[in-house]
Amino acid sequence: MEHLPLEGPVNSDPGLLAQAAAGDTRAFDAFVLRHQDAVWRFVRSLTRDPAAAEDALQETFLSAWRDASGFQGAPSALGWLFTIARHAVYRQFRGRAGEPARFESLADLGEAAGWGAEPHPLDTLAAQDEVGRALARLTLEDREVLVLRELEGFTLEECAAQLDLGLPALKSRLHRARLRFIAHVRGEHHGK
Repeated sequence: MEHLPLEGPVNSDPGLLAQAAAGDTRAFDAFVLRHQDAVWRFVRSLTRDPAAAEDALQETFLSAWRDASGFQGAPSALGWLFTIARHAVYRQFRGRAGEPARFESLADLGEAAGWGAEPHPLDTLAAQDEVGRALARLTLEDREVLVLRELEGFTLEECAAQLDLGLPALKSRLHRARLRFIAHVRGEHHGK
């Protein structure tokens, strides 16, 4: 098989995926190298089990290889990979994606997050470990929405598309996830 050079417009994600769809493993290797760290961070943030994260990472790129011709270019290759990765993680841990594990009232979440309490926990964090422990205590759904929005910098619209939610549902999930996170940080900060 003839390999195209990995330079210029063919070096774009759509170009690399088009070459991969034609069977060019070098192009797909370049695509994987470009995105593997971000996908790893994403799947690792969704699962506490490194082996499960590794399985999801491998499944993500195997699926991407098999479906390279299905990439339509919207909205981005990384977003496309995150969708595949999210489904890979959910297949490991849940029957149906998008279904909340439990429901908590907004008032209860606000109280646990310390609405009105001074000082605000994010202003007084003593150690990054508190944040890591608080994030680890969140549900898969809470971690994924926070990672997409707060760590990876996706827009609200991109997050909604990634999670297959409407914008109002995404905003609600994000708000609740932030409150749960703050509540866990407060618990860590105050030694609970």
